[in-house]
Amino acid sequence: MLLAHGTVDEVIAASHLDTYTVSVRDGEGLTELAEELSRRAGVDMVAPFGTSLHVCGRNEAALEAAVASYRDRPNLTWTRSDPSLEDVFIDLMGRAKDNFQ
Repeated sequence: MLLAHGTVDEVIAASHLDTYTVSVRDGEGLTELAEELSRRAGVDMVAPFGTSLHVCGRNEAALEAAVASYRDRPNLTWTRSDPSLEDVFIDLMGRAKDNFQ
């Protein structure tokens, strides 16, 4: 099954993902945070990367609204980041699985 084609930059650009990396001090509660964020409207994908999460969405305003209430938590550090090829792959696989259910 072909999910995408093109150069790495083209595939990433075609994903239309906006991405934040959120780090949790001491890694405490990372799994719970991932589950919580994944249920928020505007969040299309949450993926763990070491002691941080990549939080992605296709609608920038909706993603901003989804994470706004988390920004003031002192144990979380939020950074705007470019989506990686891994983010795009995880997102594509998640959406492809949905098509077969």
